[in-house]
Amino acid sequence: MTRILVADEHALYRTGLRTILQAALPDAEFLEAPDFEGLMRRLMEDQPIHLVLVSLRMTGSTEPQIIWDFKRASTTTRYIVISSNGTFDQVLHYIAEGFHGFISKLQRDDEIVEAVQEVLAGRLAVPRGLTSFGSSVEGHSAREAPQRRSGLQQAPFGLTRRQKDVLALLADGLSNREIAQALHIAEPTAKIHVSALMRTLNVRNRTEAAVLAKDLLRILKVDPTG
Repeated sequence: MTRILVADEHALYRTGLRTILQAALPDAEFLEAPDFEGLMRRLMEDQPIHLVLVSLRMTGSTEPQIIWDFKRASTTTRYIVISSNGTFDQVLHYIAEGFHGFISKLQRDDEIVEAVQEVLAGRLAVPRGLTSFGSSVEGHSAREAPQRRSGLQQAPFGLTRRQKDVLALLADGLSNREIAQALHIAEPTAKIHVSALMRTLNVRNRTEAAVLAKDLLRILKVDPTG
């Protein structure tokens, strides 16, 4: 049986999240932890926990390196950060440190369920259309940005310069290795950026990503040719 632990400082949110997930995963066992000590006790139990959804605010640290405390207690568990906010860059940092996904408390119920299913299946889960929630571009809310295509649900206007660089090279059809060489970064780092961008664009392959990236670059006013 799959065992899922919801660790958040707010009892109402824990109950709500558990209710949503129980409806989608009726065969799973759900546990709760209201604080860091309770989370660590659960992780060190004899019965394995397959997935933890954790609010880092509850742990007293917002630094993603805290995952190593979790992994020392349970090396086989997968971990998703839950938060009321998060920028594209912050989420990439979480993934780079070893978290398997990020869920915003602003996401719809079906998106939360999908993220949990993705992580349980061994994949990474990053919100589609990830942006710095509430950020603006050219005087308009990111939530009001026009949809360029059905797959592009919300343009990620919170991208850093580096992420825009990766997007431009992805639009030009470069491989992860070529992107890494062009930007003088490690290939695994390039892979993380590309994977997160593909999920943001809600595409199935690099060809679709390249097409949508070109549209997005026009919105962001980035020249894909450099």
